[in-house]
Amino acid sequence: MSLSVKLQGVTLKRPEFDLKSRLMKPSLLPWAPVGINSELVLPAIAEEAPLAEDVVEWMQIAAADIAVFDGMCEDYNRLGSQLVSTSGDGYIPGVSVGDIMGESVSGSTVRSRGYGTVITPRGSFNVPVRGKATFAKDDILAWAALPEPGTGCQWVLTLLQWRDLAKAPIKDRVRFGSSYGLVAPNFFLIPSTLAPIRTLRIGLTSDKPQTVVIRGRGSKGAYHNVLFEESLNIDAGENEVTYNVFGFPFVSEFTLELAPSDNTQTVLDYIDIFPPI
Repeated sequence: MSLSVKLQGVTLKRPEFDLKSRLMKPSLLPWAPVGINSELVLPAIAEEAPLAEDVVEWMQIAAADIAVFDGMCEDYNRLGSQLVSTSGDGYIPGVSVGDIMGESVSGSTVRSRGYGTVITPRGSFNVPVRGKATFAKDDILAWAALPEPGTGCQWVLTLLQWRDLAKAPIKDRVRFGSSYGLVAPNFFLIPSTLAPIRTLRIGLTSDKPQTVVIRGRGSKGAYHNVLFEESLNIDAGENEVTYNVFGFPFVSEFTLELAPSDNTQTVLDYIDIFPPI
């Protein structure tokens, strides 16, 4: 399969924006506020569950990530898809969700070597301390962040796995969750068309000017195949990005990856496709 892409244009529809309207509340922590960046959710978590003998700092840090990424899963899964997430102490009891799990080692090991390891059925990948990593191989799409290496045995690992992709067109808003400024990508299935060109119209709301990376990947079983990669600049506000994807003799099914910049708050508003299904 061979595909190419050409940016048709980026339009700022309006500089005013609302980041939270039509986003879902986290089901696991229904009392937590709707949020995109866990750093901004953390004060509400700390107020509800202040530090005490049975509540320590890593728990608050992980809970804020749970609130953000569980909310992201709720956004995504209402599209008829399956995104799963979790966050917690990478040592005991460890962190796992879907088909992926963190290697259970102590926080001192993570701090000394500078990374944690995530184990998947298709191999392992490392996540740098206070960093993030995306893993795409065969039928596994995963992302992890390591926002806190801790000071003792405990450390915080946050995991995402896309088990069933949402299929365009996309009509509901989906946040790009941010673990203390480390922004996760998102993935969507773009169906095939018998035409040699498929046009994507993508709505993105951002709290600041930023660069977004767009990739075309193979469909399930071939997520590691990168078919095209581009970057584009958007303004603060509501933007519309239009891309033309070309294939010969037709545009086959592919996975669209959208990856906003770190330290941004970004929401996908919609993905329209032409020709329509």
